[in-house]
Amino acid sequence: MKTFRPRIFLSLEQLEDRLLLSSTANIAMTFATTTDARTVSVNYTINGGSLAGQNVSFNIYRSAAFDSLGGAQLIGTAMVPGSDRADLSAGSHTGVKLALTAPSGQPVTGLTPNPALPFVVVVANLDGSSVSFETHVLGVIAHGLEYDGLVPPWEIMLAAALRSQGYDDVIAFDWAFLSILPFPFAIQMANQSLFSQVVTTADRLASQHPGDVVDINFIGHSRGTVVISAVLQSLVGTTDPSLKGGFMEMTLLDPHPANNAYGQFSFLPPIANDFALLVIVFQHLTMDPQVIVPSNVDRVFDFDQQSAAGQLGWLMGLLQTFSSSQLRQFLFNLWGEPASAIPNQSAQPIRGKNLTNVFAPNLGLIGHSEVPYWYIANVVNANETFTY
Repeated sequence: MKTFRPRIFLSLEQLEDRLLLSSTANIAMTFATTTDARTVSVNYTINGGSLAGQNVSFNIYRSAAFDSLGGAQLIGTAMVPGSDRADLSAGSHTGVKLALTAPSGQPVTGLTPNPALPFVVVVANLDGSSVSFETHVLGVIAHGLEYDGLVPPWEIMLAAALRSQGYDDVIAFDWAFLSILPFPFAIQMANQSLFSQVVTTADRLASQHPGDVVDINFIGHSRGTVVISAVLQSLVGTTDPSLKGGFMEMTLLDPHPANNAYGQFSFLPPIANDFALLVIVFQHLTMDPQVIVPSNVDRVFDFDQQSAAGQLGWLMGLLQTFSSSQLRQFLFNLWGEPASAIPNQSAQPIRGKNLTNVFAPNLGLIGHSEVPYWYIANVVNANETFTY
């Protein structure tokens, strides 16, 4: 009896590519920075073979010391997926961008300044290799129109308060003499002068470590908001690494361009008629440009008021504070622009707080002159310049 066996045919089948993970491969971190105040860019070298096919994760911390995790806070994690063969091949890699996910699971949309923890430390979890850079914090203050041609006391107070909060440096910009000139070129000259100071100071601060960047809080009062707006516009598209990667904050203290199209005010007729006419003429001659929030701003605040002249609250404030500004604003009070009136070219909302008819201890009724003092007492001294 014959037995039939099925025939066996041999053939070759092409399999998908397989990669053997190297047990000896490691990452040596060599450099880190940020180029957009949101992501972290890193350089590293992969030794001992390719890591393609293996997810490589990173932890990113805020620390009080360079390349140290002592007392550090985890601000996010990031991953280079195993499918990214280009960034996980053996050899050197530069400018690999890491998008961060916060411990809460939400994407990190901004590397918010933290003067108490100024260093960013990036750790490759594969073998613990780390690299660090510093985010320096610079304060820039611009006062408004000063009739006496002198820097106002509040600007000196604010500069000292920012330094006490851990700011690396503060530019208390003096354009008092220019501010009283009724010509458009005054703003242009102030912009050029302040821009130069900002770039020089930022480059000096960022020279301390490779990859350092400078975060800046631009603070302007009244016409000073026009100046800081102009400087920020001049910084759009900058290629200066120290500024390109900096977190830009814009703080508007009762923004009031000297321009009759934007600069509104309240006065008590007929007593203040002549002064109102003088302001109208001055604003007609200066023609300040509108305050705008340019595209490079990462956060913006507007503290404004539109308190009417002639209120009893001004006289009550005079009795409490003995401040001549309370009496002056009883007769005439400049108004700041609300957030809704300011063109915003950034991707961030304008966070606003209206101080109209607010009566504050030791300040009286909040008018145009009191807004900077209110900001010092309630934001700076509360250590909330980047968290308010």
